[in-house]
Formats: sequence, C-alpha cells, structure tokens
Amino acid sequence: MITRERMKNVKTKFIAAALILMLTIGLFFQGSVFAQEKVSVEDKAVGSIFKGLAKTYVTVTDINKLKKNNIDELNKMDAERFQKRYAGIYAVIKDWPPALKNKYKVTADMTKDQAIKNIESVNKEKICEMIDSTPDTIIAKRFKKYMDENNRGAQKSSLPEQVNRFWNKISVKFNPPAPKVK
Repeated sequence: MITRERMKNVKTKFIAAALILMLTIGLFFQGSVFAQEKVSVEDKAVGSIFKGLAKTYVTVTDINKLKKNNIDELNKMDAERFQKRYAGIYAVIKDWPPALKNKYKVTADMTKDQAIKNIESVNKEKICEMIDSTPDTIIAKRFKKYMDENNRGAQKSSLPEQVNRFWNKISVKFNPPAPKVK
C-alpha cells in the first residue's frame, strides 16, 4: 500500500523532473542570440531550477512539522555550532533585498533566539517570498562551488543531472529517510 508520505515524495520528484525538463529545453534553445550572456543565462537557469524545486518542496511539505523539527534542532545546538551553521546560511541570505532582511532582522550576528522567532513566524507564502528574493547569481555561485568541491563525474554529466544530484543531497537533509519497519 502506498503511504501518503511516499505519494508526496513521488509527486515532488515528478514536479521537480518536469521543472528541470522545461528549464533544460530553455537552455538548449537559447541559441546564439545569448552567446555573449552565457554566464548570466546559466546563472538564471540554475537559480530558476533551484527556486522551482525549493518552492515545490515547500508546497508539498508539512510546514508545521518542518518548523518544529528545525526549532528542536536549534534548541539542542550550542552557540558555537549555531554560529558556524548560520554563517553558511548568511552567505546566501546576506544579498536579500534590504526590506526583507529588515523584516526578519537578518544580520551577520543573528542570535539563535532570533532565528527561532523567524522560523516560528513563517508560513509557506513567506518562505516562497524568501526563495524568490534570493538572487539567482548567489544560488548559481553556491551550486558551482558545490560542484567544484564534489567534482566526481560532474564534467561528464549534464547540468540537469548535476542539479538533480545536488537537489537529492539537499532533500535528504530536509527529509531524512524514515527508519525501515520489519
């Protein structure tokens, strides 16, 4: 029998594959018109792919459960571990528009308590606003950095395959596999 959770995972993967396919088709038919802007087109494509995947994930996820899990994890962290983890997050969100950063009190030295308040205050719509506010160039830069650090076979695989591999790694972090029941 297919569980509700498994059905969500199947739907998510189907939607993600459809998004990747649509954006890949766009990349292949960009033609020589965009030859001078190849880097910006590539950044836009990578950013769009990940934004689409992230918003799809948010749409099909139990946001209250995800918030609770993240708040529980933050409560267990000591200040040093929180600062290390937040530094990586801040590297991406520091380039949000000033109004959004002010709304969530995003600073380089955000406290764990403020992070928890931010998580408690968000809903799916606000999360999608944050996703859309993250510049494509920042997403592409992080993706390229990941691919450079984990270059196993990346040169031989296409951009959609690289994105899929990277997205699977991200989704496992957010949705660890359930323990197998015997």
